[in-house]
Amino acid sequence: MEVHAHTHTPRKKWTHYFWEFLMLFLAVFCGFLAEYQLEHIIEKDRETKYMRSMVEDLKLDTTELTDHIRLRIERDVLIDSLIFLLTETNIRENGNPIYYISRIISPPISFFPNDRTIQQLKSAGGLRLIRNMDISNSIMAYDRKMRQSVFELGDEQQVRGEYRLSANKIFSGQVFHQMMKTKEIKRPIGNPTLFSEDKALINEFVMEVQYLEKVNQKQEARAQELVDQARKLIEDIQKLYHLK
Repeated sequence: MEVHAHTHTPRKKWTHYFWEFLMLFLAVFCGFLAEYQLEHIIEKDRETKYMRSMVEDLKLDTTELTDHIRLRIERDVLIDSLIFLLTETNIRENGNPIYYISRIISPPISFFPNDRTIQQLKSAGGLRLIRNMDISNSIMAYDRKMRQSVFELGDEQQVRGEYRLSANKIFSGQVFHQMMKTKEIKRPIGNPTLFSEDKALINEFVMEVQYLEKVNQKQEARAQELVDQARKLIEDIQKLYHLK
């Protein structure tokens, strides 16, 4: 009768299991660190791209706002001239400039912000990528002021509407029509008289002109504040992110 010898595998020591566990843990942990580092690099690259795009938008805003301010200043001068002509001179002798100025100060002076980057940051959750809270807060402050300025254009639109209603009472529609025969507003032919020289109606029109002047000055001041904010923000972003 044969006797079969049983082979016994020697039991592993607890230290062996410990080292296996440690090696596995280190492998998983190193993989996690590598993935985290890669994600960090990707997000940092996205952040820089957003900031470069933000600077481009701000530069466009400052250029357009500077032109916007210039137009506002020019209109302010024209409004002062119109009030002077209507209140301090012989209206019949100055029909030509009165008609011309009254017509060219009525169109809107609009501004459309270059907010592509801000909209992307807000809609895609990109604001979390901006690590510097001062920059993030400055961007949001600029966006709030810009939206406020655009909202206030609605007030100006209402004032312009009332201005035009008042103008309808003292100006000749035929003269205005002749001034608009081309794409640009032309001076009237000769020295046309007003449709009505009623002092009460003229005073009502002057009042509307003054209201128009105030909203124009308010928009001019708001635009200057935006320019100052935009330039400061450009400087801060370029400095922090080493952009040229």
